[in-house]
Amino acid sequence: MSSPAMQIAVDQPGPLTSGYLLVEPATLDYAPDLAALDMRPCTPRVLAHREELMPRLIDLGSLDADVQQTVTRYWHEEIDAERPPVACAWIRSAVEIDGVAAHIARYLVGPDAGGEPVFWRHYDPRVFALALAIFSPDQQQALLGPIQAWQFAWAGHIWHVDGPGVEADPVGQSLGWPRVDQWPRINRSEIVDRIRRRFSGFSVWQASRFPSMADSFLNAAAENGHHSATDELVDAAWQQLSHELASE
Repeated sequence: MSSPAMQIAVDQPGPLTSGYLLVEPATLDYAPDLAALDMRPCTPRVLAHREELMPRLIDLGSLDADVQQTVTRYWHEEIDAERPPVACAWIRSAVEIDGVAAHIARYLVGPDAGGEPVFWRHYDPRVFALALAIFSPDQQQALLGPIQAWQFAWAGHIWHVDGPGVEADPVGQSLGWPRVDQWPRINRSEIVDRIRRRFSGFSVWQASRFPSMADSFLNAAAENGHHSATDELVDAAWQQLSHELASE
């Protein structure tokens, strides 16, 4: 089943003039105009020494009109981009940029299934789409916290997720962080993306179903001892999911 949280976004007429654009610094070479803008890094305290690698927020309301046009062009390019994402999300919140950055930073570092610290790029659309399919509604809402709306480009469409707009747990992260039993599924975002890229394109309905269907297929494969992200597993997933998507 598709995640009820993930809905197709309404077309945005004109430029993005409010909210925050969440940017991945590792891919800014694809968008040099964005790299020149003022940004607020989302930096966990434990990674203050690596701030240059942390995701960043651009305050869209602070930009001149011509710069807003440029930023909007990059945002729309994400829909069909064949490269790793640069503009990962368009965020709307009543909270100031520092509060949103602090919230995003809170969910970047935490314990993995073995209790060891891990950096989780939940903001990457390839990871976020799968997390929505795995997380419970309460987990989804805790992850979004003060964010009222999170939009992201994935699988040829722009998606919208409503957030509560309030911080569920201002001092912790337990509810919005993957549970121990969810980590094996969360960690399959790379192979899920490899499977997705085998398809020539998705309708809105197919795309909304795909993360849950891929998750179910890989869970079944793991139960049968197939844990490695081999080309054979990707081929098998593509063949089965192609049939399922065509028959529903």
